[in-house]
This record gives sequence, C-alpha cells and structure tokens, in this order.
Amino acid sequence: MRRTILVLLCALGLFGTAIPSHAEHDVPPPRQCTPEVNAKLAQIIASGSHRSVDNVMVCGITVSSSHPQRAGSHGSHEILPLLVKFPDGSEHLVEVVTNDDLDGVVTAPPRAHVFAYGQAFIPEGGHFAAGIHDVHCSTHRGADNGWVVVEGAKYPKTCHL
Repeated sequence: MRRTILVLLCALGLFGTAIPSHAEHDVPPPRQCTPEVNAKLAQIIASGSHRSVDNVMVCGITVSSSHPQRAGSHGSHEILPLLVKFPDGSEHLVEVVTNDDLDGVVTAPPRAHVFAYGQAFIPEGGHFAAGIHDVHCSTHRGADNGWVVVEGAKYPKTCHL
C-alpha cells in the first residue's frame, strides 16, 4: 500500500511539471454597469484588508481625463479615475491603473464609461478608496486574463497568441 502511494506521488510530481504554472482564462465584460458588478470590490474595501486580490471587476464613469503616471521600474502607466457605485448605495473614487507596455496606452476622456478586471488593491492614503491594476493578460499564478473597456473599446484586444 505504501509503495502504491509512493508511486502515485512520484507520478504526480513528474506530471505536475508539465502542467502550466497558472490556468488563466478569459472573463467577459458585463453588458451594463450596475452596482452589483462592483460587489466584490465593495467587500474588499469594507474588510479593511490591505492585501491585493486577483480577479476583481469594477465599472464606473471617469470623473476627469485619464493621466499618465511617472514611469517607474514597471514602465509607464495611465490612471483612469472612476466614480463607482456600490450595492449599498455608496459611491467611491477608484483608480484603474494600466501599463502602457502590457495593455497599450489606454486613455479616457471625462464621463467615459469604463469596465476593468484585474487585481484590486487598497492604496495607502490619497483620494482613492481602491484601485484595480494588472488589467492585462495574466502574468502570475491564480490571475485570470485582465482587461479594460473604455466606451466599448477593449484593451488588450486579445490574450491569445
């Protein structure tokens, strides 16, 4: 019996290396922006946690034009400031952060309808209650392919080679 278990564990170990390190998949954008789309983000904000959470969706309207963020070690980024409505009736400012190299340069005018899917984070201080970044094809284990949709235009266009 022990030998059988050992053989099975060894086989799983050998075959496990052939499995991709993460199993990303595509999640489609919703058809319309409702407070329920933002429910998971609302829970993250309410929890008081400052840990990042993968696979979170947000939608809202830009309160001003997008603007570039100074280039850092991860390249240049654009910030899309959204007013987001939550299921409890509250509204909060949320920043969507795009990476120019991975997403293309994503810009938005004021009052643009925006959807985003990626990794949620809670910034330390500032005007925003939360943010969504990693809105590009999956780059780490556990993350689905992310995206941003501005007035119906999706970025990145596809994550398939």
